[in-house]
Amino acid sequence: MLSRSEREERVTYYSKIFGLENIGQRPFSPSLWPIASYDEKIRGLTERGFKDPQKMITSLPAILGLSFENIDEKIRGLTERGFKDPQKMITSSPAILGYSFENIDEKIRGFTERGFKDPQKMITSLPAILGLSFENIDRKIKLCRRLGVDVGAFIAKTIVFVGMSDRHYIRILRKCRALGEEPTPKNVFRIYSKKIF
Repeated sequence: MLSRSEREERVTYYSKIFGLENIGQRPFSPSLWPIASYDEKIRGLTERGFKDPQKMITSLPAILGLSFENIDEKIRGLTERGFKDPQKMITSSPAILGYSFENIDEKIRGFTERGFKDPQKMITSLPAILGLSFENIDRKIKLCRRLGVDVGAFIAKTIVFVGMSDRHYIRILRKCRALGEEPTPKNVFRIYSKKIF
């Protein structure tokens, strides 16, 4: 158990990095991590080819609690599964460090079964898809097909695919038709973000 002064020292240190308003909220450890582990983790992540380890840690502070053996295993496992730049994938979606290889293998198999020719490329362009259930993914794919749009193009436009729901996209499709525009991810996102549907 940390003494009060040790805890205050850690809170002060990590507040400068993450912001005082974030300390004490999930996913921060109630006792925080030892101060020395931060610099060590930054150095180790940099040595492993990560370009912005501070940003990674800010988006997923739990990285401070992961061993380098765990991180190395994840990089190796992703490479063995045909991913060309695991560091880039992990940087864009640090939560990948918490996914099991069984989950990743299941997603690769599932996308192949759904007719996707290069599931690794698809997952690389949208790492967050690893966190979606196949029920959710199937619903989004069905909606893309129902809208008559290119599923791959929507997957490449991450924010559009992840946020797809019948409630918005049917009305957006109607708006595209009314404007005489193709329902491309760019047009769909423009209409959605301007709330003109």
